Amino acid sequence: LLKNPPNLSGQNMDGDGPPPAAPAPSVASVLGDDDLFREILLFLGFPNLLVRAALVSKRWLLHASDPVFLRRFRERNPPRLLGFYAGYPGRYQFVPLPQPRELVALSRRPASPCDGAFARGAERLIHCRNGRLLTAFRSRWRQLRGGRFKHYLLAPLLAGEAPTVLPPAPPPTHERAQARFTQMFLPEDGARDGITLVHLLMVSRKVYAEIYALGSGGWGVPGTAVIEVEHPHGTTFLEELLPPVHGKVFMVRTSGYILGLDLATSTFFTLELPVGVRRSYLLSCADDSGLYLVSAAGFQLSVWLNGMTGDGHGAAGWLLVDTFSIREGCTRFADQNQTLMPQDGDFLRVAAVGDNAEFVFLDYATYGVVLYVHLRSRVVEKVYEQAPYDHGNVHIGRIHISPFMMMWPPVFPALNRGHDKEQLSQHV
Repeated sequence: LLKNPPNLSGQNMDGDGPPPAAPAPSVASVLGDDDLFREILLFLGFPNLLVRAALVSKRWLLHASDPVFLRRFRERNPPRLLGFYAGYPGRYQFVPLPQPRELVALSRRPASPCDGAFARGAERLIHCRNGRLLTAFRSRWRQLRGGRFKHYLLAPLLAGEAPTVLPPAPPPTHERAQARFTQMFLPEDGARDGITLVHLLMVSRKVYAEIYALGSGGWGVPGTAVIEVEHPHGTTFLEELLPPVHGKVFMVRTSGYILGLDLATSTFFTLELPVGVRRSYLLSCADDSGLYLVSAAGFQLSVWLNGMTGDGHGAAGWLLVDTFSIREGCTRFADQNQTLMPQDGDFLRVAAVGDNAEFVFLDYATYGVVLYVHLRSRVVEKVYEQAPYDHGNVHIGRIHISPFMMMWPPVFPALNRGHDKEQLSQHV
């Protein structure tokens, strides 16, 4: 080593200066390769960063917005849960969940409706999906006079996007209904258009449905359906109307089965519940045309899957894919907060569930708290605690939970053609 010391100086051994560096590929040659460039875009990780990249040039926009590329991007980077809305009509608040630094600023935007529209005290959150909100507002004067609600479409993640006022919702046409239920839904595919309005009416032993789709010309002509159902005396014909799953809406009932309505064909069908499931459950979409059902019985959570093919409408069509107890997780919270003491008879209501049964929110009404459970990892977290009334330690009751996901597909900037070049206008 002393006779031949290593060359640490960076100079040529002949004393003529540093050795020549190997030629590195230029940035232009890397980014100019379309296949390699798309692979680089996949590593951006989040849709908002993909939209930023699309602002660089027309070529980058065309690659980032290509449908084939977007499918690959979604498979690698599924939309994230930014947080959730919790509360009651006129008293909603947005609760952000922990995010990586690239999404911190974006995750604050969904709080804006709570600071504005919801703060007026008469706002209702009708449906939340894919980064958009459907709300209803009725002024104090309209409330006193029995006026109808005005409905709005909001997109908090789109900077500068003003609320869109929807055309007045058509009332039910059946006048002899003993019970009525109306719900409005955002489209499943994330499109701006395609809002659905469903009226359900109970007349004697029959349930009538009126289905409207909002298009450029308004609500259009309704599709209608009718079915005769068993309706035990003293019970309601419907407890809850769930958001569409694969083009079908499902009605939670107390009679051991779910009543389904196919929106495309305007036909009713029945779907039996899994054995042992009677209450505290919700549905979510699975891949292809399948359906997940997440139920809670005490502290025991169960996840069922129905392929919805062949005779899948029967109880035998359900496959139990997972079941576990969250009692230990609740006990951990009790150790941190002595006001939370889990008991065997406690009731946990399934308040919301994510697509592909990724997560579930549970309303632990006994103690006024909301639990978040990531169903794949079985991690349980307390994410919200309900504020008691000012007079006494009494909680308001059933709380409404609406998960807020990142928007998909991303809303890309539009191309503005100038006199001498094409420019991109930033939309988000």
